[in-house]
Amino acid sequence: MALGWRVGWAIAPPFIASAIRNIHVKITDSAPAPFQEAALTALSSPLEYFESLRKEYEFKRDYVVKLLGGIGFQIHFKPQGSFFLFAELPQNCLLSDVEYVEEMIKQAEVVAVPGCGFFHTNFSRENSSEVGNSYHKRYIRFAFCKSNDTLAAAAQKLGKAFGRFRVSKDTLIW
Repeated sequence: MALGWRVGWAIAPPFIASAIRNIHVKITDSAPAPFQEAALTALSSPLEYFESLRKEYEFKRDYVVKLLGGIGFQIHFKPQGSFFLFAELPQNCLLSDVEYVEEMIKQAEVVAVPGCGFFHTNFSRENSSEVGNSYHKRYIRFAFCKSNDTLAAAAQKLGKAFGRFRVSKDTLIW
């Protein structure tokens, strides 16, 4: 079995090295060795399992899209092979992605990831309030690979904190 060692180096101009560093951080936070055995198990699973899994994640994705749209987020596309969803902040929002996530944590106890970490930029916390028209400060990434109970609780908390969207736990049953 492979141990998943990642050894290597790169020499590049600073703007490319910055992008490499950004990707490297995201790649090295998940060790692949256990995933190799999981992949082998998955590959021997019946096709019905994968169809039910696809339907389950599509349902959760659509649920989160409806939830976020209901509180003013703009959803420009639905992911087709991921359990992450990028949503643009509501049009009337004057906060940056980082500031919005901080407020969402304080007001609704719901966590998302600021989108600026997924764009190549010289972003720093000091200039996070300079929203302007800069796209890399207008998006937040949400994960919908959560239990139904977790998604329903997040929907209730977001609805209470930001208004408009109301949901019951029964809404998230397929």
